[in-house]
Amino acid sequence: MIDYTNFDRVFGSMDGFPYGRKALQEADNHRRTLGGVLFIDKVLAALGFAKASKMYPPKSEAVLRDLHEQITKSGSIEDHHKLSVIFYILLDFDEDQADSFAHRAGVPTKYQIFMRGLWNMDHQAYAVALEHLAHPSLQAEFADDIVTTLVRHGSPDEDYTLPLAYFHTVQPVLKSLLAIELLFDAMVRSNVSEALAFSRTRPDAMREQLFQRLVADVLDERRGAETAERACELAALPFDAVEEGWFTTFLTTGAGKKLKVAKDTLMMRQIAVGQVSSAGEKGSWGTVMEGFKVGSGGRA
Repeated sequence: MIDYTNFDRVFGSMDGFPYGRKALQEADNHRRTLGGVLFIDKVLAALGFAKASKMYPPKSEAVLRDLHEQITKSGSIEDHHKLSVIFYILLDFDEDQADSFAHRAGVPTKYQIFMRGLWNMDHQAYAVALEHLAHPSLQAEFADDIVTTLVRHGSPDEDYTLPLAYFHTVQPVLKSLLAIELLFDAMVRSNVSEALAFSRTRPDAMREQLFQRLVADVLDERRGAETAERACELAALPFDAVEEGWFTTFLTTGAGKKLKVAKDTLMMRQIAVGQVSSAGEKGSWGTVMEGFKVGSGGRA
């Protein structure tokens, strides 16, 4: 077994030192993209190495040696956590070198999977990161941060496949309101029925807030013709009695009253639940839809 406290045995020759100007600039850019904190920073802070995070990425061999010493000499951190951090750093050098170290040092497989996932998150390779972070052997560590990052940065053109796949596979218990709201918004824009089901799993106070958020997002007229299609789906959802009240209140006296399509949406709902005949005095579904499209900025 390799002596992981021996810097030269771990890193070998510095001929291929990976932290050149380009690599340092990329790390700075990625850190800024992620709100000033990489996932390796979060790991180091969680392990009590907050000061060490300021040394990553190391700008010279001397800084790398200092970082390695701070990690390995700590008496309060378990060995597998130290090995995991070293494994992450070695991924910057070479994947084969990292794998060789993991084998010789006995880095537990689940820690290799997890750190490889975080490494790919920090390098904005989100699809590859998900392959590791959704592994069944892992606990949902940093789940709020992972969801937030995947929604904000791993979902180009509002394709929320990655964050939704992570959530459904891992089924983490999200703690931060930000992560919950971002995940919910991703659900609303991907599947309105799924978003409604998710809102029902929240405490009552938050549930009402999410329900209103759902209605407001679906009826956002800035989405043009898409708004009419999604509003049809919304109006046909199987609301329970409480949600029915929230829906009506939000669109008649609440913040939703200001939406241009509030009245048309209420009419669509009344038709959907049979309160108004689809061919009754107050207009057919088709007539309401035409008016709705005009109100939402779509074509009549």
